[in-house]
Amino acid sequence: MMPVVGLLVGLKVKNNNLAINLFSNQSIFMKQFILLCGLIGFMSFGALAQKFGHIDAQNLLLNLPERAEAQASIESTAMEFEQEMTRMQEDLQNKYAEYQAKAESWPAAIRESKEREIQGLDRGLQEFGTTVQAELSGLEESLLSPMIARVRDAIEAVGSEHGFTYIFDASMGATLYNGGEDVTDLVRTKLGM
Repeated sequence: MMPVVGLLVGLKVKNNNLAINLFSNQSIFMKQFILLCGLIGFMSFGALAQKFGHIDAQNLLLNLPERAEAQASIESTAMEFEQEMTRMQEDLQNKYAEYQAKAESWPAAIRESKEREIQGLDRGLQEFGTTVQAELSGLEESLLSPMIARVRDAIEAVGSEHGFTYIFDASMGATLYNGGEDVTDLVRTKLGM
């Protein structure tokens, strides 16, 4: 009978160790749980302290005082290009009309020469159109880049001065929630508008 009692006592001791191990594991788990709750609470507090704003930067750019001057410059240059393009088209049409009227009476060498001339004028007109588009795009970029930089700097300054975490551009169409403060008037003031 003695061996059975020893077995029961040994089992009881093992169960106490097991209970102690479970208690210490529970203690570690509780510490981790409390730490996790504290971190979540801290992060929630930080999220509540964030300040959001929104602006329609595209509308602001369109209403800048210097925008009208830049647009006038672009339109003036485009008008000059259009006049030259019209002159080139008229020249091509006149040469083609002459070719159609006289082609049958010309010798083959003159006819081939006139065809090459018309083809060259057509290629020149197409190349000129491509060049015009590139130059107008470059002019527009060179005139608008300083305005865009100026608006961006004003938005960043307003964000910094007024403690905004984020300022969303509503004109980009990416704003899903238009909450937060509209900072358009603050930026207009910063730009002197």
